[in-house]
Amino acid sequence: MSAPQLAAWDGTRNNLKEIRPLSDEEIKKDIVFREQFSEAQNRLKLFQILELNYREWTAHQRKLLTAGPRKEDDHLLFDRLMYNFLASAYGVMAHFEVSYKQRYKKDPAKLAEYKSFLRQFCETSWASAFFMDFRNYAQHFALPIGHCSRNESTHSIKISITHNAAQLVNEYSGWKRSRLTAEHGDLDLISLTEEYFQRLRIDYAAFVVKYFYPELKEIDAFYWGLTQEVREKFPGARMVFLTEKEEKKDRARISFRWSFEQPPNCVFEELGLSHAR
Repeated sequence: MSAPQLAAWDGTRNNLKEIRPLSDEEIKKDIVFREQFSEAQNRLKLFQILELNYREWTAHQRKLLTAGPRKEDDHLLFDRLMYNFLASAYGVMAHFEVSYKQRYKKDPAKLAEYKSFLRQFCETSWASAFFMDFRNYAQHFALPIGHCSRNESTHSIKISITHNAAQLVNEYSGWKRSRLTAEHGDLDLISLTEEYFQRLRIDYAAFVVKYFYPELKEIDAFYWGLTQEVREKFPGARMVFLTEKEEKKDRARISFRWSFEQPPNCVFEELGLSHAR
């Protein structure tokens, strides 16, 4: 094969369709962009770990919505899952904060910009401010889940995962970002966790991309354009690059052996980030 081919891969049917040869310019861009994507992917795996922990947290909630008796210690499981989520969220912020300060240590304006961003991040999302404080509480003082209940009736199942603000304030005084008080009452950890997760993967991720990997927008535009070209012809297929095709004839039957590469299709999503196109 003289040049790689743009192709569509249908994994469910084990089927590959050739579309056209890649141009010389596309091949050159792919070489550069694939290397840059690989570097970003390695650093941004923290966001993927965060998402995996959040999914596990929500998946166990859905389990509780299934009718029938419970044999597991759900309170213990939610403590573990919340610990994992808090640890990965802290890891995301600590990792990139340290890297940012090292990169811009001689640029006071850039350091001030991060402080301003972090202040706005907390001011516009009380859930984010709370969880940044709550992580320290759970790490050093007590287990993160205050109360966990499941009520099953004939027509519905309701679950509740909360912590009481008065208890938290009584046990720990370091609520400097959220300014938590007893008046906040019972805190719904399900909805608060969802908001914090979304703010991290949208707002915090956008800041990271802007200052660490600004080239990702151009990389995404390139591969997304090729992906759209493939999906216009074969909806639901994955965009791939066919690099080798071997034809084998056996009497009246012809079989093919393909070798193909799988470049990113949706760059930001495959990095565990949210992006509006």
